[in-house]
Amino acid sequence: MSLEIEEVEHGLTALVAKAFFYTRRVFDEAMRPYGVTASQAAALNRIYGHPGISGAEISRQMGTTPQAVRLTLTTLERKGLVERRPDPDNGRIVQSYLSEKGRSVILRCRAEATKVEQQLAQNVGDIDRRMMIQFLGRYLDDPKQTAGRDPVGDDDRGKESAPAWSLDVRGAEEDDHE
Repeated sequence: MSLEIEEVEHGLTALVAKAFFYTRRVFDEAMRPYGVTASQAAALNRIYGHPGISGAEISRQMGTTPQAVRLTLTTLERKGLVERRPDPDNGRIVQSYLSEKGRSVILRCRAEATKVEQQLAQNVGDIDRRMMIQFLGRYLDDPKQTAGRDPVGDDDRGKESAPAWSLDVRGAEEDDHE
């Protein structure tokens, strides 16, 4: 398949990137009143769905680096939203749990995320929205998209993932690290 440069500049890759950055900005703005970024809320959401989840598993689920997740978790711990402790069965694994404050924050963020999801989908009919979800799911499941990503461990594999609104934690290195 041969693509012209205009198709590349205004095609799938460009539109997916533009949609990602727009969505990320909207979610960052929505999460700001709760004292977290979209990346931090996404990590909190994973912990909410899987108490005791490891940073490596959050990284796998979110498709980002363990280093970015570690930095995000350190920030969340410093903010008093997350508690981390060694896994009693494997001391090399550090498990993450929500503090009471973290649970309160993520519940409010989840409610806000539902509103944002509705806002973002208002210009797209229900059928088109479902088709986009199916398409993007197939796009991201392509084995070529994840080639070269070795699993870090299998401590939490097989668990259901957190709700779909979770945002990627890529760029967590640039998050507010107060």
